[in-house]
Amino acid sequence: MIDTHATEKSGRWGIFYGWYIVVASIAANTIFSAAYFQGFGVLIIPIERAFGWDRWVISAAMSLRQLESGIVSPAVGFLLDRFSARKLIFWSAVISGVGFIGLGFTTGIVTFFLFFVVISLGASGVSHAVTWPVIISRWFRRNRGLATGLAVTGPIFGSPLVILNTQIEEAYGWRAVLFGYGALVLVGVTLLSMLVRDRPEPYGLRPDGDPPEESASTERAAAPSQRRTDAGLTLHAVLRTKEFWLFTTYLSGTFAVNSAVQGHMIPYFQQDIGLTAAWAAVVMSMVFIISGIGRIGGGYLLDRIDYRLVLAVVAAMMGLSLLYLQVAVVKTVWATLPFALGFGVSFGCLVPMRGAVGSIMFGTRAIGRVLGILQGAPIAAGVVGPLVMGLIFDLHGNYSAAIWGLIVISALMMPLSLAMASPAELAKRIRRQRISD
Repeated sequence: MIDTHATEKSGRWGIFYGWYIVVASIAANTIFSAAYFQGFGVLIIPIERAFGWDRWVISAAMSLRQLESGIVSPAVGFLLDRFSARKLIFWSAVISGVGFIGLGFTTGIVTFFLFFVVISLGASGVSHAVTWPVIISRWFRRNRGLATGLAVTGPIFGSPLVILNTQIEEAYGWRAVLFGYGALVLVGVTLLSMLVRDRPEPYGLRPDGDPPEESASTERAAAPSQRRTDAGLTLHAVLRTKEFWLFTTYLSGTFAVNSAVQGHMIPYFQQDIGLTAAWAAVVMSMVFIISGIGRIGGGYLLDRIDYRLVLAVVAAMMGLSLLYLQVAVVKTVWATLPFALGFGVSFGCLVPMRGAVGSIMFGTRAIGRVLGILQGAPIAAGVVGPLVMGLIFDLHGNYSAAIWGLIVISALMMPLSLAMASPAELAKRIRRQRISD
């Protein structure tokens, strides 16, 4: 028999166990990106043709997915602070897997929306929006940003699988794609959930794989009620800080810009710039691939420099990339590269930011509930952003006015970043809370 406890202490090859959890996050989100977040777009037209629906039906389902994520995320955070993350991921995968298979059997609009909601409920518990960043924030401290950045790269690996979706759909139909992913989620993601451990301390470990403290054996033997809680502020204390509200506003502003641009990127490059639909899709793919630099690099920088500087630079890059489109002569795919680089990196940095910065600001004591609440307002802004950009296009016949508005929002996020407390002040606040407990 394998000594599971010993394996978790050092990993089978002497690797800190927290990195296995990072790999599990990448794999789980690769599957969900290919099946749902990115890959479902391949099935939109086939499903419309099968039932003779208008485009608004599928669009409404997509908007419902965003709205549901904003509503469910606080509940996911609450559950993570009180129950096993492994069980949450396991049952979320089961729910989504059943939803995929049920959607494959759909016969009309009622069952379509029903099973789409079921998939979305499960996805909220498996995605890297809240669940995985919370777990990783407990396993890492010095390398928290890098670990979180790596953990959210699943969509980059899921992108090539979208091409496979098209081939399967053409050969066997859209229902076969849904059945296949339903089985993969039920088997693959549930198995990945078995790798999850909530915290390192019960296994004689400390974050980042540091040697156990001298008192570790005493703490392991103590009753659960006597063990130290995770260092950090209570939820009530978090909600009373200016940093919580400043960071919520920052995330809402940047998410509104990001969702608006992503939602209208292809029609913008077609109608305002003059690229073909295929080349516009290439530009969007470039942005997504380049976002990998931001996902990993942004997390790495958060471990090493003042988080406020990272936030300000991200907002600046986002605004400057959009400004480039307004002032430069962009008529070819090659001319879009400065935009793709600036926007891709800044968009990528936003993905691990909520978990990494939230842990820096408030510690890990109530991190599940904090990240769940922090997800709500940005998701709402993410729903509104594309709608407002579409309305402005309808009024003006182009996207220019909307893009100028997004540049202004990006610029406003820079001073907002610098108004937050320094890392040293935040660390002192967390220490005071721990002493008073």
